Amino acid sequence: MANLAATMKNAKRLEEAEDLEQQVLKAWTEAFGSRHPDIINAMANLAATLRNAGWRQRILDSKHPDTINAMAHLADILWKAGRLKEAEDLEQQVLKVQTEAFGSKHLYTINAIAGLVGTLWKAGRLEEAEGLGQQVLKAQTEALGSRHPDTLHAMANLAAILRSAGRLQEAEDPGGRGPGAASFEC
Repeated sequence: MANLAATMKNAKRLEEAEDLEQQVLKAWTEAFGSRHPDIINAMANLAATLRNAGWRQRILDSKHPDTINAMAHLADILWKAGRLKEAEDLEQQVLKVQTEAFGSKHLYTINAIAGLVGTLWKAGRLEEAEGLGQQVLKAQTEALGSRHPDTLHAMANLAAILRSAGRLQEAEDPGGRGPGAASFEC
């Protein structure tokens, strides 16, 4: 059935492909559970079909929080499936909509940036990830304080990016607050 869905997609018979992919996703979820790797691939295939069918353009016209969350979820599915370019494209669009809807300092917007940081990091684009990661850490520290779990998570992510870049000394204190500050909070 999955192969037939792929054939339908290639033939630009997107509604039929979507129906088949929905059936595949349901059947595989029932057979293997929701955490099986094939389920993630099935979700990513369905997401790609929906995107190709213009679903993404339709939802981009809306700034409703549920729509934005659905877009972010789709980006996460693509990320988990290793489809980083598609995930990044969608995350960029989520960020644009979040910024327009809520402003650049809103936590929804900061969370959208944080999602993009993860994708850039996984794609090996460490300089870009670091720059945005520093932006996320600063914004979350200002908005939530230095001991909030989201701030600590941003600090840990930035430290991991720095470690990936071989900058071990900086990774020990990603917030730049002096010896022991990061270890005290983490």
